Amino acid sequence: MIVLTIVAITLFVISKYLGLTESNAPKDVVGSKEINQLVPENTDEEDLVVIDSVRRKLSSKNTPKIVLGNPAFEKAREMLDKGEYDNAKLKLEEIVVRYPGTPAEKEAYRVLGEMRLDDLLEQRPDDGKFIYTVKYNDSYLKIAGETDTNLDMLIYLNGLTRIDRLQPKDKLVIMPLNFSLRIIPRLNQLFLIDENGEVIKYYEPLKDMTLPKKRGESDIVTTDIENIRAYKGRSRVNVTRGDYRDATKKISIVNPNIEIICERVKVDSSFRGIILSDSDMEELALLLRRSNVVEIRY
Repeated sequence: MIVLTIVAITLFVISKYLGLTESNAPKDVVGSKEINQLVPENTDEEDLVVIDSVRRKLSSKNTPKIVLGNPAFEKAREMLDKGEYDNAKLKLEEIVVRYPGTPAEKEAYRVLGEMRLDDLLEQRPDDGKFIYTVKYNDSYLKIAGETDTNLDMLIYLNGLTRIDRLQPKDKLVIMPLNFSLRIIPRLNQLFLIDENGEVIKYYEPLKDMTLPKKRGESDIVTTDIENIRAYKGRSRVNVTRGDYRDATKKISIVNPNIEIICERVKVDSSFRGIILSDSDMEELALLLRRSNVVEIRY
């Protein structure tokens, strides 16, 4: 009985202190006067002061801003600083899955894209590249067409400065470009996708894309790349020219007829397509080829 009485008194005092009850201890309880004196009565005015104080603290500009995914991204950054490449990659992939639509997702995609592109372009075992032995009557354009790559990538990987010296039995490093593009207009997103449907890199358009959609058309449209061209002013620049890297690139998509262009191209309000940074455009022009699949998810 003594123990139960002590427990009951303790619970009452705690409830009174936390404001869970406003009543006093019953007068028939031994020591009720002393118990009630343990927790002084709060006036309504005092309660309002406390509530106002809490409100001001919650609305304070100094309140720490909690952004979903940021702690996980910082953890991935620490892993990269320590050289823990594989662990960082897993953490970034986790962010993409767990925090869609957040700034952390975009940053994770950006870093993952750089890591995956490094993996793609480096020469290492089982990287999808192969060695091609030049045959009689071969040309660089013929080789590029027969091996699902483009002339730009052929020149890049093999460090070629000119393409008029090709002899039978020469060896060339070939990287098939069997990628695709995934475009999501409502989210202003553009992705480079590998053969397995995995995202290689996310590209963020500089302006909200405007892509036409035919009435009654499906929400998912599959089309392809019509061509990839480079210009200096209004003049076409061939990939074999020395100033090709500095030329303005354009990627044309057929049905619907839209273009992906770099920020240097001046357009008016009637432009229908996607505008990327110069560096992103240069990268895509290197990694894509004519007839690559394009999927538009309206």
